[in-house]
Amino acid sequence: MAQYLTFDVMVEHPSSDANVYAYDESTRAVRLEAVIRVGDPAFANRGIVTGSVTARGEPLRVYLISDLPVSPQTRVAARAVGALEFSSGELLDRVIVAVPLADARYATVSSFNALPGPYRAALQRLIEESAHWLDASSAEELVHLARQRARLAQAEQHEERERPAWQVGSEFKFIDRLTRETDLHTQAEAALFTVPYRFQQYLRLCLTPEERILFWVQRPRFTINRIARLGGKTLREGLLLVTDQQLLWMVDPVSPSAGVEYGYIARAVPLERMADARIDQKPDCDVLQITSANAQGESAAFQIEFPASAREELSQAVRLLCAFVPRLSDRRLRRVVSPRTAKIQLDDPTESDRAKTAAVVDALQKALAPQLNGEIIYAQAFVPTWADGGAKLLTVTDRKIHLTPNRTAPGKSNQTSYNIHSVITPEICFSVLGSSWLRATFPRGKSLEIAFPLTTLKGFNACWLALRQLCATIPAEQQSTKE
Repeated sequence: MAQYLTFDVMVEHPSSDANVYAYDESTRAVRLEAVIRVGDPAFANRGIVTGSVTARGEPLRVYLISDLPVSPQTRVAARAVGALEFSSGELLDRVIVAVPLADARYATVSSFNALPGPYRAALQRLIEESAHWLDASSAEELVHLARQRARLAQAEQHEERERPAWQVGSEFKFIDRLTRETDLHTQAEAALFTVPYRFQQYLRLCLTPEERILFWVQRPRFTINRIARLGGKTLREGLLLVTDQQLLWMVDPVSPSAGVEYGYIARAVPLERMADARIDQKPDCDVLQITSANAQGESAAFQIEFPASAREELSQAVRLLCAFVPRLSDRRLRRVVSPRTAKIQLDDPTESDRAKTAAVVDALQKALAPQLNGEIIYAQAFVPTWADGGAKLLTVTDRKIHLTPNRTAPGKSNQTSYNIHSVITPEICFSVLGSSWLRATFPRGKSLEIAFPLTTLKGFNACWLALRQLCATIPAEQQSTKE
């Protein structure tokens, strides 16, 4: 006896074309949404394969062959007899054609030709118009892949950390988020949903789960240095945040279209490293001047332009930031920073020979080992061999930044190390359309910049997070000299 792949179908629309049902989230009940009168009855109940996800991120759709309509939200054990493949723009859309296991009349049906005549005719009309037929084995493979994709997605969700403390959940209505401060969230966190959605997504990478947002200012896309309404420099959209740990400036690396997530440039200044914040008023914009200092007291400044309409919000941000600037004979308690150790797998997803990549990573780790002097490794990132400059290993420890190149590459220098406490600001650029890089700024205009491919973003983002947290710490030698 042939073995079939069986699966559950959740019926969403019964085969009767007269009734259209929809699930009401507020009442948690199925409602009759509309009544449609057509000449020909539908040939199948329409539903989805439970526990499935397609490449589009949607459940796999199903035509469930049946003489009678099945109540909505009913689970039906079924097996595939084929599938229809549609062209939908640049993507292919597929719908499984299945029969219920509970109906013995379909026990012998295993292909299109074995279906009852009326159903074959209805499917044939679809095939002639916009689709072509896939056999039962191809349909079973589609079901298997969609259920596998759903299991992997579910496993990744379990691996993710709990919802960050700064993120407001769906338990508050939008109007409530703006009109009152909740017990759990600041007004800045409650109103964060009003910023472009791409920035909300980027914050998941740029903030730690326990971090809290105190204030933010959004910069719209605008133009400065215009002459007689001609020319000028157009500045991209950005978001300035003040959290309980840092000042974070995020800006689009390129101008997005229709809110597409092309990436971000993020520059962080730990609050412990704030030296000054002020606003310079220019004829066509207000310029926020941020000065930060490293652990040795060496400072550097950068500027952020805003339209004059944001002056009031910028003034509030400056007052908040200045409260963190150290005073003379400052004896305030300081935060003890303890970054989480990031466990990132160092490999090259584009390399089919994983053993080859593992050998390169192992050689880089061995080259790094003699340089470590009892240091704690918080994060590492791997640049693959095919990237510009060849293979490299970036390591962030509690005291240094180590850059270890592949010694087998001709003309490459040996490892270089940088003191964590000399860093003034860390910066990262993640761009889908251009180059991505991690930069550490040092005094007197010096900087360390490492380009990396998109496939290694997770590792480099972990290094950036660890770096900006470690920059906030006070060196042990300075702690011992404090009164």
